[in-house]
Amino acid sequence: MNQRERLTKLLLNQALISLLKDKSIGQISVKEICSTAGINRSTFYLHYASSFELLEKLEQEIIHNTSEYLKKIEPSNNDGIRYIMSFLDYIKKNDALFKVMLLKSNDTMLFPQRLINGVLKNIDSYLQLNVPDKFKQYTYAYLVNGSLAIIQEWIKDGFSVSSLELAQLIFSLANHSLVSFDK
Repeated sequence: MNQRERLTKLLLNQALISLLKDKSIGQISVKEICSTAGINRSTFYLHYASSFELLEKLEQEIIHNTSEYLKKIEPSNNDGIRYIMSFLDYIKKNDALFKVMLLKSNDTMLFPQRLINGVLKNIDSYLQLNVPDKFKQYTYAYLVNGSLAIIQEWIKDGFSVSSLELAQLIFSLANHSLVSFDK
């Protein structure tokens, strides 16, 4: 991808994020996105078939970038807490993006769940899930939705507690909720 294409896609992503602050994706037209981005509709259609496709690609990019960021974490004694804290730091550093994408953007909650699920899958070894296989999908659903609710509350509250404190809380809740299967 050349520099011009990267700039076009960046402008379209920024325009979509800006529009998602006030509208759901179903209410946003390609014409609006192009007007906000300062790009011709024909240029938009060179890259995307619809506003929904643009949103889907943006979501994939966010998940990819988040995963790449988290891969750079060096192992330490408190790996689980450090991993969650790094994820929270990444959200806080990109707060404008995550406020829209985790709180306002979609008619459904699929993206936030996919993002959190992708992050938690990497933390599986830290939590040492001693859960019978028949309960694993339920356990992940619980951890994903619980963590998502905590993170959304943290964003709404203006990041009032540190990422370390919140990471410790999430990790502790996850570990304590799984203790009953250890027996």
